[in-house]
Amino acid sequence: MRNISIRLDETTREKLDALAQSQDRSRSWVVNDAIQAYFEHQDWIVEAIKVGIADADAGDFIEHDDLMAELKARNLAARK
Repeated sequence: MRNISIRLDETTREKLDALAQSQDRSRSWVVNDAIQAYFEHQDWIVEAIKVGIADADAGDFIEHDDLMAELKARNLAARK
C-alpha cells in the first residue's frame, strides 16, 4: 500500500477516530473501507446509467406524462 495525506476538519477527524476506536480498527482501515464503499457505489451508479441509456436507445421506456397519469390512476384506485 502507498501512503497519501488528506486534511480533515477537527469534527471529521474526531468522528473518524471515534469510529475507528469503536470498531477496534485504525484510521487508515476506516478511511480505506469508506473509499472502497464509495467506489462500489459509484460503479453501481455508472452501470445503472449505462443500462438506462441502453434501454432508452432501444425505446424501452415510458414517457413522463404517461407514467404520471398511470401513477395518478393507481393512487386514486388505492384510495377507493
